Amino acid sequence: MSERGVGMADSEREARLAQNAALRAEVDDLLATFERQRRDFAEAQARVAAATVTAWSADRLIRVTANSAGVPTEVHVEADAFKRSTPETLGRSITEATRAAAALAGEEARRAFSSVESVGVDIPDLPDLVPGAPSIKNLVRSLIPEPAEPETPMDDEAEDEFFRNRSYLDGGR
Repeated sequence: MSERGVGMADSEREARLAQNAALRAEVDDLLATFERQRRDFAEAQARVAAATVTAWSADRLIRVTANSAGVPTEVHVEADAFKRSTPETLGRSITEATRAAAALAGEEARRAFSSVESVGVDIPDLPDLVPGAPSIKNLVRSLIPEPAEPETPMDDEAEDEFFRNRSYLDGGR
């Protein structure tokens, strides 16, 4: 092999070594980011699991405390609620406070997981490096609950019709 051929082989080898080092650094960054996301995700899960939210009805007669899934864990009825309200109105107040608590729980969960979602924004996702691999970013997004659309409460006439026709037995159809 000529001196020139050896020089080219050395420069090619150095170029490959530099490429390998750059790729290794990129993979190390990806792994470090993944580990940070995993740790942040575990912390967010713990915060959400321990979280409770409280919401009041607009008439301040009902207070609902719910867990992070929006499931009521306590319903408080003000002492004078039965004096100041009718059963129908009180029922609507319970529904209103329960929905508000569920919405707050969803917001709390989104807030807790938002830090996890933003960690890896600027790094490549797993499918970018390994074709056909599952997306870590999509997995994280799928674990964050979407905000629920609040249902509009029925007016008295619609509610009467709903119960009169027993449409609640067939899902309101």
